[in-house]
Amino acid sequence: MRYRMIAIDLDGTLMSHSGTISQENLDAIARAQDAGVLVVPCTGRVWRESWMALEKLSVSGPGVFVSGAVITDMANGQSLDLAVIEPHLAQELVRFLTHLPEAVLVCRDWAQCGHDYLVTGSGTLTPSTQHWFERTGATVHFQETVATDDLRHTLRVGVVADTNRVRPLIESIRSQFADRVMVHSFEAIRTPDPSQCVSVLEVFAAGVGKWRGVQLIAQQHGITPSQIAAIGDEINDVALIQEAGCGVAMGNAIDAVKAAADYHTLDCEHHGVAHAIDQLLAGAWDG
Repeated sequence: MRYRMIAIDLDGTLMSHSGTISQENLDAIARAQDAGVLVVPCTGRVWRESWMALEKLSVSGPGVFVSGAVITDMANGQSLDLAVIEPHLAQELVRFLTHLPEAVLVCRDWAQCGHDYLVTGSGTLTPSTQHWFERTGATVHFQETVATDDLRHTLRVGVVADTNRVRPLIESIRSQFADRVMVHSFEAIRTPDPSQCVSVLEVFAAGVGKWRGVQLIAQQHGITPSQIAAIGDEINDVALIQEAGCGVAMGNAIDAVKAAADYHTLDCEHHGVAHAIDQLLAGAWDG
């Protein structure tokens, strides 16, 4: 097989919509490892939010977390590489978002700060955010106002808010901050009524993305981009899918991911990762 690394997203890719990993997917990952392939989880989650998935995987070494803002040792949560938002810029972003009715979520490096999220601003946590923190065990620190020194080691600034409010925010952030940041959003809760949909807005330092993290890990193993396969479904997977030697879109992927991909697999409820890995191992998908 020409691929020496497979980078795999978690939510909506390796994991079903209920957050489980099928035995079919686990067995396929084991087959890839037996064939000498380096399997690298790549997720928008912090390490602590990912532990329930990681403990089911027999993978070790570095993983890509916070959409490429941090590379973390999967065994112990130790940060190996960070792409932080400069504190003054982080404070500008917090001020820009603080008027919202939802709290501002500042994702930080736990190893340096002792918490995963600093929750600030004049708004409150949405029920979905509160549920997420409780379910995943992310460590949270509440602080209504913050100074520049409080924002060191910031990996991401964002909000979870009504989708109709998030969409114009994206354009406002791009206009205000231009090439100083990278910003995207995705729907976290989709309902039949568009007015009730909730989206996650995320802002990173310029140049941050999953591909950044994957490249750094690949270089440490002497793996070239053409030897990397990547599987994903969401907006933070687009560049990863585009740049990898073989990009695979899940059957449930958004249109932008499907357009960027070389191949499409089954959806996350039907073991799409297992199907993709078997195609890659058999040499059927050569990019």
